[in-house]
Amino acid sequence: MTLFQTPNEVDGSKPNLLQTFEEVTVAKPTEEDQRLWSVTTIISVLDKPALIWWSAEETAKAAIAIRRSIAQRVEEEGEESVIDWLQRARFRRPRGQRTAAELGTAFHEVAEHIAIYGKRPPNIDAELVPFVNQLEDWLARAQPTFEAAEMPLYSTNFSHAGTMDGIMVLDGLRCCLDWKTSRKSFDKKQKKTGPYPEVALQLAAYRHSEWAVPVPPRRWSQHGRRYYLFGDVERDNAITMPETDAGIVVHVTPEHCDGYFVNCDESIYERFLFILEAAKFPFEIAKTVIGDELEFEEV
Repeated sequence: MTLFQTPNEVDGSKPNLLQTFEEVTVAKPTEEDQRLWSVTTIISVLDKPALIWWSAEETAKAAIAIRRSIAQRVEEEGEESVIDWLQRARFRRPRGQRTAAELGTAFHEVAEHIAIYGKRPPNIDAELVPFVNQLEDWLARAQPTFEAAEMPLYSTNFSHAGTMDGIMVLDGLRCCLDWKTSRKSFDKKQKKTGPYPEVALQLAAYRHSEWAVPVPPRRWSQHGRRYYLFGDVERDNAITMPETDAGIVVHVTPEHCDGYFVNCDESIYERFLFILEAAKFPFEIAKTVIGDELEFEEV
């Protein structure tokens, strides 16, 4: 079943943005490559109190789960070993379950296929089925059209880049799109979970990038930070970032899927650039500010 109308023809005078651009991981940039920070790497410097509470909750759950044997484990394994086991509780998951990042990646692949072809790909595994069912129900109600999917975007002026999830046209508005997933459908007060406000910064960075480059992006990582590379290939294929009217985030859980318009105008982009400047301290400057240890002659 096709969920909505997809473009049947591509204007030969325009590059086709409604296609898949598989990223390429490179071992080392060339001398000619401009290194652009990943948008999500920049935003990662922000404080995330919700993650702290989640981490504490996972540790507390793990402690309660072994409450009857914790004293014996401390005696047999040692205090440091048990502390380490509890500290790592947030990284453990049920056997066969994806991490949150793996779930997001797998879902994005399915959503990209739906955006391009108007229907789900075959052989979706059981973990993804409830998310995809919710997305399809929302798309059937919303009836959007897609003009781009997984589009690499670059700002050579401000040295940031990223891959936007697409351009969605909804209610006559051309929107920068971001998919978000969460396993938790409702909070402790039984209210629907929703997207975090940082998505506005992410969409603003994408919306105000100068270049869309419809070729597979080249990515490089160093010291846990991700970079996009902008060189001759990207320069030769770059087109001006298509104009958009707004941002939209579609938040998908196993029990509901909801869309929200997002303010990602110039004022929000300015805030993103402030964060980019602040990120330069931990990324580049911090390791240079402490001088050598002071030494004195012994008296």
